[in-house]
Amino acid sequence: MKRAKEEEGSISMDRISSLPKEILQRILYLLTQEEATGTSILSKSWRHVWRTRPNLVLSDADYFKDKGQEFLSVVDETLQGYLDQGVCLEEFHLCMSYHLSVLLLEKWIPRLEPMGVHDFRLYVISRREVGEIVDIPVVFEAEPLTLLFVFNCDLGRNVPENIRFVRLQVLHLKNVVIEQEIFDKIASSCGSLTDMWFEECKGLTNIKLDNELHKNLKNFTFINHIAYSKDECMIEVGAPSLEMVKIYGSRIRFLGHEFCNLKSLCIANAVLSSDLVEESQVFFIDAPNMEVYEYTGPVIPYVSFAPTSGKSTLRLYMRDDDAEDAQSWFLRLSKLLQGLRKSEICLKIFHLARFDLRIEEGILMRDAISGGNKPVVVENFILEINHFSAFPFVLNGLFCICRPKNVTPHRSCYKETELEELSEFFRKIKKMIDSGNREIWRDLEGLTVERFNRVQQEWQPVINVAKLPESMFKEFRVRLKWSDRD
Repeated sequence: MKRAKEEEGSISMDRISSLPKEILQRILYLLTQEEATGTSILSKSWRHVWRTRPNLVLSDADYFKDKGQEFLSVVDETLQGYLDQGVCLEEFHLCMSYHLSVLLLEKWIPRLEPMGVHDFRLYVISRREVGEIVDIPVVFEAEPLTLLFVFNCDLGRNVPENIRFVRLQVLHLKNVVIEQEIFDKIASSCGSLTDMWFEECKGLTNIKLDNELHKNLKNFTFINHIAYSKDECMIEVGAPSLEMVKIYGSRIRFLGHEFCNLKSLCIANAVLSSDLVEESQVFFIDAPNMEVYEYTGPVIPYVSFAPTSGKSTLRLYMRDDDAEDAQSWFLRLSKLLQGLRKSEICLKIFHLARFDLRIEEGILMRDAISGGNKPVVVENFILEINHFSAFPFVLNGLFCICRPKNVTPHRSCYKETELEELSEFFRKIKKMIDSGNREIWRDLEGLTVERFNRVQQEWQPVINVAKLPESMFKEFRVRLKWSDRD
């Protein structure tokens, strides 16, 4: 019985082995590199079949850690096998340490296109000290290159005048030193780019996303967490094909009004500007398909977006200077919210001022709703504050310009004295509503204090505000119901 099963398995394997080479290669194409390599143990005839599949993925991080020369030999022998057998290699993904790769790349990159490669993805990673100079000009002549990832390197200055990145779609640089002149050469030669990613890169002073040069660009990411260098680079956004933009730590200038394809915009610790308006005005951008808008910054941007749906998250800081001119600060916030009124807004304010603020409520309401504007609905308003005594002042300003549905005083945890202070805050809100400006509160129909039960994962009403519960209840909010006449 056992021999019969072995013979049956052998016959099945022989049937697979007898398939035409083109079909075998297509079967291997559908496998992962690990699965394809595993076929080498099936039989002697299959030992080297994986080396002829039309897509090849080789990485020194998989099986050759600290065995650089052995890895280079495998890459060289495998590619030579394709060349000797005349087998077409359609896709080649190579991940390797830079200091080992120079001679190999110089030998094989010129041969990739004649071998049939149309999708070459190269990952160059320096495992040495930050800033190791990458001196491989042959890479910039690789026409089949579709993805280039460089980590922990200095691109140096030895870059050819004619860069042949005609197929490059993804450019990802992380912890890379790159001179502006080198970047300009690369950017001007990559008309097929769809994704650009720069993370903790040094040397860049200007990145211009041009409509002509980058008409296919969909995703752009720039991350610089070093706060003091945020003014070093100016990013000019003018490619209407963009769908996702993420910029942390830079200056930003928008070169147009219409971004109809933009779906996600995330900006943090950045300075927004525009040459089209004065800084006292608000620059509106038409982004009808925006799904996610997130802004975190020390100043209220005067660049606002007009999505028709989706979610908008604003994280703003109120400092001493802002508190001194609170009237102007809330008016700028009102203009920003008006541009986002058709989306679901979450507003979080970090109150860093050391003293209370004062506003002229009647004047602020008049200026905020001038021109027929109505108070904007804010789904969630979260205030992170050191002293709850300042909360009602911020709340008064906020209610002059918008209609929050949920108001949450944020603290990571509440101690006993803080719970007493929180109870006092809720009582102040009730008193403020009963005796405050009727123009602000006339449309309020109901108020409920709620706590979040982490066990049941739901918000529950608080019966006795004078004594807030502890244990599993660490989050509290005020839920407000407004009339629909506004």
